[in-house]
Amino acid sequence: MKNFLLICFLFFGVHSGLEAQNTALNKQQTIAYINKLYKIAYRYKETKIDTVTVDGKVLTVFLSTGQHYRSDLSKSEPLVIARVKSGYQIRYKSAANTEEILWAIQTEDDAKRLQKAVQHLIGILKIEKKTDPFGS
Repeated sequence: MKNFLLICFLFFGVHSGLEAQNTALNKQQTIAYINKLYKIAYRYKETKIDTVTVDGKVLTVFLSTGQHYRSDLSKSEPLVIARVKSGYQIRYKSAANTEEILWAIQTEDDAKRLQKAVQHLIGILKIEKKTDPFGS
């Protein structure tokens, strides 16, 4: 009887642990991940990333200088990582170098992680129900 209970506890414990590892991040968790990583990965020291937000299907990066940059996340094309003078940038494949979504990323590894996170966020936004009654 003790062995049976032990096996049951082990089975359910391992099973629930595997489920926890495979759960995808939701929208808020993904935005929090992008915020945290981008603040660390941003190359320039005189300007810092204040916050990254999403409103509808628009990602906005707010800088410590008060400036902000908006990017449309509703396009249906792949994201690419480009090596530029200021580091790495993430943009749509057909976009010009000046139309980046995230820029001045210090390392290629950070750029790859941010690219996956933004791609995951785009996937969430595509299946998300419209919350803006006047949006398209």
